Amino acid sequence: MSYIQKNDDNTVIDHFMQQKTSKSRTLRTDGQSLWSFDTRIAEHIPDTNGGGWTVVYDYTYGGGAYVSQTTSNHVRLTKKKVPRPNWMSVSEAQRHGLAPLVETRNDAPRRSQ
Repeated sequence: MSYIQKNDDNTVIDHFMQQKTSKSRTLRTDGQSLWSFDTRIAEHIPDTNGGGWTVVYDYTYGGGAYVSQTTSNHVRLTKKKVPRPNWMSVSEAQRHGLAPLVETRNDAPRRSQ
């Protein structure tokens, strides 16, 4: 897996779209799925004809499944690369067994002491 310099999230997203492995400090892909921290925000789903489609799970405030500002930004950047019909609300994805419920967050704001 190639390591991308800190804050180079667009490159990781480009690698995801090309189905290559890549990671930055907060975003990673195995070429099949794209994760913001530990939340899968997008994936390539094969179809029965040998093709497939790319879906982006809308973990944003506007999408009704906000988890963090960083994840929301990753989703926003990914949406720019994927056709609008392929954006899916998290609740709809969960109804179809695609997006797991987010139970814990590794990117929660830290309290200063």
